[in-house]
Amino acid sequence: MVKQGDTLSRIAAQRQGLTAADLAWLNNMPLDQPLQIGQRLKLPHQAYLDAGRAAKNKFVALAHYMDTHGGDLPPDPADPPSLESQLLNSDWKREVRNGYAFDIDVIARPRDINAELTDGSIAKRSRQAQAQAGQPDRRPSDDGGHFIAARFNGPGDSFNHFAQDRNFNRGAYRTMEDGWTRALRNGKKVFVHIVPFYEGASKRPYRIHVTWRINGVDESRDFSNERKGRPHER
Repeated sequence: MVKQGDTLSRIAAQRQGLTAADLAWLNNMPLDQPLQIGQRLKLPHQAYLDAGRAAKNKFVALAHYMDTHGGDLPPDPADPPSLESQLLNSDWKREVRNGYAFDIDVIARPRDINAELTDGSIAKRSRQAQAQAGQPDRRPSDDGGHFIAARFNGPGDSFNHFAQDRNFNRGAYRTMEDGWTRALRNGKKVFVHIVPFYEGASKRPYRIHVTWRINGVDESRDFSNERKGRPHER
């Protein structure tokens, strides 16, 4: 039942992998139609969404296998090799924006980011890219985080965004960025290398490894994409 302040986006966020557009379609209503307090909406169970996502991942894996094997089916079409196992380095493409290089895999996930940070121009934020980051695997507790922050002129493209635990984004990751900002303002050069890690075909990284070099001195952090960004446990 719709409560005061509810929107389709806010209600959809109660389910992992559900978007406002999905919810509007399910309830046969326009996406921009205002909600009424007390209105009843159909909201699918999480188990239903999870089953649908698993089926989609298998279909995408099968389609990719056939695309890369001349249309042939895998030995067991009912259980094709996971998409993750098929994503080779040769499948990645490189996008360069604002001087920053992003290597992106065939399902549009950033896999490797290299940057010499700048301090000056502040990029315009993309609220849409932030809101959609990590879908359909984004959690209700996630922000649409930036790999390279807007304060460093990080681009507003979708590939510079990821579903990032809200506390991690506003805590440990921001603290690290503050250190980079201080170095830049002291006239030092800052080079950053970021590697996100994913499970299967998930669009939400579970781990972020960051290495940076300030005036020739290397440092690194290995974060879990969880509250407080605690060090990833190997």
